[in-house]
Amino acid sequence: MTITATIHRGTREIGGTLIELNNGNSRLLLDAGYLLFLNGNPIDDKIAKLPPEELLKLGVLPSIDGLYQWDSPKFDGILISHAHLDHYGLLKYVHPDIPVYLSAGTKTLIEVSQTFKICEQYAINARLFKMDKPMNKPFAVGDYSVKPYLMDHSAFDSAAFEIKSNGKTIIYSGDFRGHGRKPGCLDRFIENVTKQADVLFVEGTMATRSDERTITEDELEKAIIDELRGKPGIALFQVSSQNIDRIVSFYKAAKYLGKTFVVDIYTANVLYELHKLGSNIPYPSYQNLKVFYPRWLTKRICENGGKKYVTRFSAFRISRAQIAAWQNEIVMLVRPSMQNSSDLGRCNLSGGTFIYSMWKGYRNSDYQQKFEKWLGEQGFNNTFLHTSGHATVSDIRRLINGLNPKKIVPVHTTQPNAFLEYSDKVEIQNDGKTFEI
Repeated sequence: MTITATIHRGTREIGGTLIELNNGNSRLLLDAGYLLFLNGNPIDDKIAKLPPEELLKLGVLPSIDGLYQWDSPKFDGILISHAHLDHYGLLKYVHPDIPVYLSAGTKTLIEVSQTFKICEQYAINARLFKMDKPMNKPFAVGDYSVKPYLMDHSAFDSAAFEIKSNGKTIIYSGDFRGHGRKPGCLDRFIENVTKQADVLFVEGTMATRSDERTITEDELEKAIIDELRGKPGIALFQVSSQNIDRIVSFYKAAKYLGKTFVVDIYTANVLYELHKLGSNIPYPSYQNLKVFYPRWLTKRICENGGKKYVTRFSAFRISRAQIAAWQNEIVMLVRPSMQNSSDLGRCNLSGGTFIYSMWKGYRNSDYQQKFEKWLGEQGFNNTFLHTSGHATVSDIRRLINGLNPKKIVPVHTTQPNAFLEYSDKVEIQNDGKTFEI
């Protein structure tokens, strides 16, 4: 019996990934991602609030029989590679009887986002898998045998999958890289995963950036140290609160420079919950780590999650007056919502350095430009220090050469044709078209 695959979305865009496998008896979905862009424009909250029938018409929800709440469930399971909305954001529409397989870290990050209403709250029929050791045993989903592998990515606890059924082997890379804080993950994956698989679904976010040199997280940490060494004033930086590798880079730089590291109350909760899983990451109670309580953010967390998410860090709280007094010795995570007079405006900052460490595309928004303009008016120097959470061309080639699959199908990319230069086994597919593995 053959296995067919249908890439419902992802053959020519970044984000919104949904790949279906069907072996005749069981159906399996690889990721359930929400769109990043619609008709070339970033998707906004207005779209998300539309009823499902409108989202189906717009294509935000692909037409997939047996997946959604209003259908009879016909999927044996969904594998979620990591906790980025473009890989799990459609779970809110999925039928609650369909099992969702994910790592403990991914589940925790989704739950934290739901608790504080960063994303909408909904129930997940969660089944946890482990991937801490290459020799972990596979688990069954319907007629499929699934083995997850820990990967290096900007999302914490990201997974790739090796899937077997009907004598076929399918490998899904998920999002990955080889230049983060866990570069050995890619090496171990290449070493341990089955070679000459029948098909490799591989991400290609950076497939056209062959001339760009991508720095490692270690190099980024050194660049932060060089940027801040000897400079007066406070150091402010902006990153995603769930980009744990990047937070670690700034924490280690602050520690090296002998400065106090400050995160906001939401980020403190993210670090706290992940640390409970046994992760060796900085969190409140670490030396030189303090927690700032922005007025609006603290109120929102208290209303949505409860007072325990605020009071648990009281012993590590840093006040606005302390920030003002110690500003020359502080490295602090900020967000545009802190601009108001009750937060940064009351810290009496006398200039300093602002480091933006996220994708440049996010800087085009009005609220971000307004924030950076305000910082400039306060005498801050603006610096961009960043490295991608996705694989370089050299690492994509390394993965392909190391696995030597029979067929290579690019996903999570705007330029699938770039893969034609990497191998003669590349097959370009189209969204919604079913093909045989």
